[in-house]
Amino acid sequence: MYIVTTCLRPTDEVLARAHSHAATYDIRFVERRKQSIQTLMERFGQGVLVFDKRRVEFTPYGAEEPFFFHPSSSVFRIKQLVRGGHDPLVDAANIKAGDHVLDCTLGLGSDSIVMSHVVGPTGTVTGLESEFITAQLVQEGLAVWVEKDNAVNEAMRRIQVIHREALDYLKTCEDGQYDVIYFDPMFEKTISESVHLNPLRAIANPTPLHDEVINEAYRVAKKRIVLKAHFESEAFEKYHFKRLIRKTSKFHYGFIDIESSPI
Repeated sequence: MYIVTTCLRPTDEVLARAHSHAATYDIRFVERRKQSIQTLMERFGQGVLVFDKRRVEFTPYGAEEPFFFHPSSSVFRIKQLVRGGHDPLVDAANIKAGDHVLDCTLGLGSDSIVMSHVVGPTGTVTGLESEFITAQLVQEGLAVWVEKDNAVNEAMRRIQVIHREALDYLKTCEDGQYDVIYFDPMFEKTISESVHLNPLRAIANPTPLHDEVINEAYRVAKKRIVLKAHFESEAFEKYHFKRLIRKTSKFHYGFIDIESSPI
């Protein structure tokens, strides 16, 4: 578990958000009182969730570096789309304005932000995150992070975050409830370029794709199932994804068209 605190000079709004989070989830709130994060960690023997004016950050117990929500690559990806460019995920998913998208592996949410921009206010993006602390971090971050580009802000605010395992959630869905279902499991192989994910890896869910979750995705998806994975992943062939080769990237996308699927 973890404790909740604030930045060194919290506003009334920051204090209210921190107290509300602690009360909602029955987590201990500790006044900061100029104490360092490491001091608080050693004193309580737990990780530390810090509410700040523009973000929320979490330092796992025993770690030295925190991780926090940031829109990351979604900012320049949305700018590129606005200029009429392409995005590999958008192309693989073939999503359109008004589509309803389920991101089964939300993580820190950058892909969901891009998809939320594309589906617009008439569509929806629901992000599932199996790890409680990551879900809370991203949910708070999506609500308060402010970018100069209002298109990014609008996309962030529209995303619904749900703390739940993908398979459990899919079993509650109706047939064809979502147009597109997206999977981006933690990569089977370490990618040195993705050093910004290092703090997240320690608490991420390493469960790979499996038959039952794919079968449920077939039932719930109306148009496409999309996978992002390391280029050496066996999941592309195992589950009959049509792979989109990216010669300059170690990540590939694959998709299954539900209507033309062999299953």
